[in-house]
Amino acid sequence: MSDFCFEGCRHFNKGGSIKLMALFFRALLLLQSVLQLLDGAEPQNLNCPAYGGVPGTPGHNGLPGRDGRDGRDGAPGSKGEKGELGVSVQGPPGKAGPPGPAGAKGESGLPGLPGSPGCESVLETLKSEIQHLNAKVAMIEKAASVSHFRKVGQKYYVTDGIEGTFDKGIHICKDVGGTIVLPRTAAENQALLNVVLSSGLSGKKPYIGATDKETEGQFVGTEGKHLTYTNWGPGQPDDFRGVQDCGVIEDSGLWDDGNCNDVRPIICEIDNK
Repeated sequence: MSDFCFEGCRHFNKGGSIKLMALFFRALLLLQSVLQLLDGAEPQNLNCPAYGGVPGTPGHNGLPGRDGRDGRDGAPGSKGEKGELGVSVQGPPGKAGPPGPAGAKGESGLPGLPGSPGCESVLETLKSEIQHLNAKVAMIEKAASVSHFRKVGQKYYVTDGIEGTFDKGIHICKDVGGTIVLPRTAAENQALLNVVLSSGLSGKKPYIGATDKETEGQFVGTEGKHLTYTNWGPGQPDDFRGVQDCGVIEDSGLWDDGNCNDVRPIICEIDNK
């Protein structure tokens, strides 16, 4: 490139236009710099001589240089304007303060549910149930020991043909765990009649547990309770000759009053509850 520049310079000196020659060399230098930048190489200085005293034309602006280093921190600026209020959001709870004074005593609450029974209570319940079952078994055994018995609802009507007075009948039935039979419904009265007829007691008018010994004309059961059901025959009870204070049942199923000292068949009822 140096030889080329020399030959060019001599040629233009001979040609006589110095200004034109200077522009030519500047164009060559600019072209070389551009080519080197495109190839990634550092631009090289050309050693072509230039004539002093002749200003050249302004060159083109070069490419931007690399970023320089950060400068020193400047002085703080003036205070900015006050910003808008932020959104109202509740912050985290603070530390717990000291406990306050004790409040007034509140009202009593509702009673709680009963607790489950303890072992002792369960054992007592089992013992009670066993005793109840034993009593039922004993009652059934007594009912089965007689010659005639019939189950009526929760009761048994039993008889083995024993006869006696009204008071004796009370004791006989008590010994087997029952009382003298006393129907409390029409169904029970029919069941009693069936026992009378099937056990060969027809015409003997067995006792029923109704009496007005305490108050004439007011028949009650052997336990002193008022009767809730009656099936008296026409005109009965009539207290014939003033000595009829105990109830009996006829073969028709109707009731009559008779002498309590008469010897009659005893039919007992045993409760199976």
